[in-house]
Amino acid sequence: MNQRYDILSRMSHEIRTPLNSIIGLNRLIMENPGDEATVKKTATQIDIASSFILNLVNNLIDAGEIDTDKMFLNPSVFSLRQLLEGLCITYKTAAGNDGISFQATIPEPFPEYVNIDKFRLSQVLNNLLSNAIRFNKKGGRIDFIAEDTGINPDGTHKLRFTVSDSGIGIPEEKLSSIFKLFSSVGETDENAVYGAGMGLFVSEKIVRLMGSTLNVRSVEGEGSTFWFEINVPVPEAEETKPLGERSELKGTTILIADDNNINCSIVKHLLESFGCTVEVTTNGEDAVALFSASEPHHFDAILLDIRMPGIDGLETCRRIRALGGEGAFCIDAIEIPIIAMTANVMDSDRQKSFDAGMNGHLNKPIDPDELYTILASSIRTNTF
Repeated sequence: MNQRYDILSRMSHEIRTPLNSIIGLNRLIMENPGDEATVKKTATQIDIASSFILNLVNNLIDAGEIDTDKMFLNPSVFSLRQLLEGLCITYKTAAGNDGISFQATIPEPFPEYVNIDKFRLSQVLNNLLSNAIRFNKKGGRIDFIAEDTGINPDGTHKLRFTVSDSGIGIPEEKLSSIFKLFSSVGETDENAVYGAGMGLFVSEKIVRLMGSTLNVRSVEGEGSTFWFEINVPVPEAEETKPLGERSELKGTTILIADDNNINCSIVKHLLESFGCTVEVTTNGEDAVALFSASEPHHFDAILLDIRMPGIDGLETCRRIRALGGEGAFCIDAIEIPIIAMTANVMDSDRQKSFDAGMNGHLNKPIDPDELYTILASSIRTNTF
């Protein structure tokens, strides 16, 4: 089979399978709008299918970044326990849909907050857990363990993550190649189980970037176990103060510039649920004009899409910063938090945002918790 055709065929399958679920499930909601139980259950399944597509897209992008050595880690303080609990809920549901049991174990003591790259850790765990479902079978089992195995002399914690399954396993002769890009453990017959061939490649590189090794033990026909151990800084108590019941943004005014009406509506709804007043424009020129015409400190933060008609988000940020100088308004132009809100998700894109003068970079699709956290911390830092 032609390698290029094989890769495109597998990619198409990996995208179309969850996309078919989303389209079908959405139709089910439209046909049963008054059935609250059906709507809630179906919405949960749509969320799971969407997560699988997003993870595939992330892997595709990162495969290119790895090839050019442009992948970096962006550590931040977050609740690791909350992240793991969310993953467990998602994959317990997804496994149950396929008739697979899912057991998660997080022995105490285990740190609540850590200071590492949340996105990259989540990506590795998503890849391992989704593979444990994909290469399993009805009546199978998945065990996920996250444990603190000790404290290093420098104060970092040794955290070990293990994903085991009772699935099809990996032939011994293919164990040495599973971390290669577009590798497949499936046989060539029409009933073989295939993945996109990117998840393990990307995961191995991320774990190595974290200073560790992604290990595997597998027996064909019996299942596989993947595990890695990383040294993780645990922040001081002062850094882990909760943001409260999402009241810190109440009374703030946020300016959004995004040419996609659906994206604007979603973010506007989220911000209003946080108690914000929101003003919206669809292009960079109008964003600069609105800011220029406002009183000093009228806006508490600005969210900018990067790809917009006319001037893009980067140039919009530069023009707002260029209004800086002496006087209250000019100081406001220099200090107001400006945050990218974009589908440009590569690490190089993130750096471009900071180089243009932005304070943060939010990846689309927007995560509500991340949106709240980055706005609250930026506005808190920029108290007038």
